[in-house]
Amino acid sequence: MAVLERITVYPIKSLDGVVVDACCVLQSAGLEHDRRWQLVDMEGRVVNAKRTALLHAIRTEYDIAGLQATGNADRPHATNTVSLAIDLNAVAAGAIRGIERMAHLSPETFPLVPGGDGPCGWLSEALGFGVLLLERQEGGFPDDREASGPTLIATATLVEVARWFGLDLDECRRRFRVNLEIEGCDAFWEDTLASPIRQELLPQVTEDTSNLPADPYADLPPPEPRTVAIGPIRLQATNVCRRCVVPSRDSRTGSVTEQFRDAFEARRQRSLRADVDAAAWSHWYRLAVNTVVVQDGPVASGDPVRA
Repeated sequence: MAVLERITVYPIKSLDGVVVDACCVLQSAGLEHDRRWQLVDMEGRVVNAKRTALLHAIRTEYDIAGLQATGNADRPHATNTVSLAIDLNAVAAGAIRGIERMAHLSPETFPLVPGGDGPCGWLSEALGFGVLLLERQEGGFPDDREASGPTLIATATLVEVARWFGLDLDECRRRFRVNLEIEGCDAFWEDTLASPIRQELLPQVTEDTSNLPADPYADLPPPEPRTVAIGPIRLQATNVCRRCVVPSRDSRTGSVTEQFRDAFEARRQRSLRADVDAAAWSHWYRLAVNTVVVQDGPVASGDPVRA
């Protein structure tokens, strides 16, 4: 039986995530606290790892009311803070331009407040330009605004992609930054949730066309929304996520895996499941699925998954 294996929330977009035992799925916001905060520069442009690889070298720990990290004791007096530190292994690797200026920064803890206070002075010094912190408690800052629910993937998919590049599973998880991980199903199972009309529903082509209607597809029922239930919640898959440059870099040091996208696309195409129609995909650099929330509620590791 398929079950929810792992839940990861990313409070500040583009920085480290937090693995939690349980979380609320909100109708308007996906996972509670996920991408709740976002960095922008002084002109209001988004600051993320696509723009600056320096973010890979910043380690974070959070103390947020309602966000309980796996294995930690209950913290009823959470104060909404973030602790920041520079990963000295990233400095030693020297793979990111400008990383040497970050080495002197000491670990510090800051309140998570919008504007230019809180962690923004520390982060501005680390990045070499001024930043502000935005907060959107309801809705967060999802990558796909039309499908703002949690992203979803099979554990087996991550294991397979890790094998392609000689990565360990945790490194693959950090590179692709998916919210919900499902155990007990085959690799690339999630593709079936977001595939278009299945080939077996299409009319059979024969040499005799005399009995075909003017539009042979007119009588087909519209494709049913592909939904998945996880415990009490229901999600509707929308599309397979298009990927950016971030997965091609080591999540801790920023070192680039050469020819990552080319190798990924070649293997992805060869690994396509027979029951998935990828005709609408513009490219093969895709992994995990975006969702919209159909039924909100709590989810927890070990919840059964029904698709």
